[in-house]
Amino acid sequence: MSDHAWLVALADYREACALFQTEVERARIDGDDISPDVAASHAWAARALIEQPASTIVQIGQKVRAADNLVNLSQLYPGLPEILLRDLFGMLGIESGDCQPLPPSLQ
Repeated sequence: MSDHAWLVALADYREACALFQTEVERARIDGDDISPDVAASHAWAARALIEQPASTIVQIGQKVRAADNLVNLSQLYPGLPEILLRDLFGMLGIESGDCQPLPPSLQ
């Protein structure tokens, strides 16, 4: 898989996250449910990113964040995404796994 394909999938996922966050806020304010279309769009974009072959540690970290956002790994195993991200980014000498290269956390 090319770097271009990864960048497109990541950009699509970041956009889906932004739309999802906006929809969550709208639903909270209106006392409404989250739009199934927005939720499905986010899920599709997350799966598309997760299924792209990764070629760097940062890309693996991005997949971990997308998986956590998709299935809420933190709910199943509290702290798991943070542990995995800390280990991955520690290999690069970065102390915090929650940094700019990652998509936003939706948790």
